[in-house]
Amino acid sequence: MPKPKPEVMLAEVDGRTVRVTHVDKVLFPDDGITKAEVLQYYLSAARYLLPHIHARPLTLKAFPHGIAGRPYYRRKLADSTPAWVSRVELDEGPGPVVRNLADLVWVVNLDSIELHPWLSRADDLVHPDLILFDLDPGPNLPLARLCEAALVVRDGLRQIGIECYPKTSGSKGIHVLIGVRPEYDFEETRSWVLAVARVLAKHRPDLLTVGYNRGERVNRVLLDYNQVGWGRTTASIYSVRPYPGAPVSAPLTWKEVEAAKIKPDGITIRNIQPRLEKLGDLAAGLLKSRQKLPHL
Repeated sequence: MPKPKPEVMLAEVDGRTVRVTHVDKVLFPDDGITKAEVLQYYLSAARYLLPHIHARPLTLKAFPHGIAGRPYYRRKLADSTPAWVSRVELDEGPGPVVRNLADLVWVVNLDSIELHPWLSRADDLVHPDLILFDLDPGPNLPLARLCEAALVVRDGLRQIGIECYPKTSGSKGIHVLIGVRPEYDFEETRSWVLAVARVLAKHRPDLLTVGYNRGERVNRVLLDYNQVGWGRTTASIYSVRPYPGAPVSAPLTWKEVEAAKIKPDGITIRNIQPRLEKLGDLAAGLLKSRQKLPHL
């Protein structure tokens, strides 16, 4: 008879002893995906993931009862947090940041299936170095229309000299990311994203909208600008999403967007590894991108 796995294990990670618990817990019941498989994914993707989330405050979104259960959100570290866990001082108290692999394993062990980092980093919280356009499709919008919308955003940004990077949301949409100089505050970056979104929606009213009313989104894509703001978070590059199949928010090439064949939830923890081995980090350029936002 096989010996049962212990409920608590101590793992040595980057010189730290990390307490890992309940690795056999099923987090994705329809797929039989356990906490161990989620941890293994994050370990395998860490070399690509860590540079993107390094030193960004995290909002922890934990699923102690799996994705079918109710999650809880936490931005403040509990008093029981090990002293070695990286942190940043926020208004409400110390918050978690990921600076190394040990931090990442500690965060994921809390059943944090998905990672929600800030757009700024701990050394300069008030100035984001990343902004995004969150393309949220209306009900039953065809994939080709969603991808067309992403290309309209890309082309519009390129016309004003801004390079951008696409990724799947891991759910229904596409995210378009921009690396910026950390010299603008959140009010400035949000106003800039809204201004661009309005211009694009005016240019293609048949395809794009900035209106949140459900009626305005029929057969159109919402350019959601509310994800850009102080303390606002969205799923990181390479974050797992809490949906059936364990999809990953994964970078794409613009050629893939043009082909409109990869669904926003089509890259998962079970099929991403060959892609990473073949293509590496498609968003690596984003890490060095520090663009000045042009006046509109």
